[in-house]
Amino acid sequence: MARDRGIALFIAMTTLVALAFVGIALVRAVTTSLLIGSNLEARRHATLAASTAFESGVVALFASGSIDTTADDVARNYFASRQSGEDSRGIPRALQSLANYPSVAAVIDAGDDYHARYVIERLCLVSGAAAVDHCTLSPPSLEAARGAPPPGEPLRTPYYRITVRVDGPAASATFVQGTLSDTHANPRLAWRVIDE
Repeated sequence: MARDRGIALFIAMTTLVALAFVGIALVRAVTTSLLIGSNLEARRHATLAASTAFESGVVALFASGSIDTTADDVARNYFASRQSGEDSRGIPRALQSLANYPSVAAVIDAGDDYHARYVIERLCLVSGAAAVDHCTLSPPSLEAARGAPPPGEPLRTPYYRITVRVDGPAASATFVQGTLSDTHANPRLAWRVIDE
């Protein structure tokens, strides 16, 4: 009888330890799921804030007509040439740290402690009038490339790059970059999220 009680106690203790491990594993799984869910939500919020900043740049560049594209306009986050000091990901120096961002340039408050900053760069080596020898220009038609542009051939225009930095809670930073051209009905040519 005492022996049966000892065996029953051993089985009960083993079962209790196994249930404790199962409980710990369950708590860790739930915690991990919540953490992944909050990270995905934070990334979604940062991407939406970046989209808002990107569209602000598109409006400033093409819709409002307030930017002279041949000269820098730091207050509107515009540079008539690519800025020196970009990192290996193509992030301009002005967005690599908050200290580098021009104090007169706009900061977009996206709510929930998210702030977006953007820089528009014309893809030229120097400011001034855009030219083939120092700018990345829209491609000509096939006829123009062969030296015989058809009548009414649109002028080749420079490409633009908008880079957005979104700072969020817990010192997180998300970068988005897009390419624009005013030769298309939709000036948005490319968009990418740049991961660290």
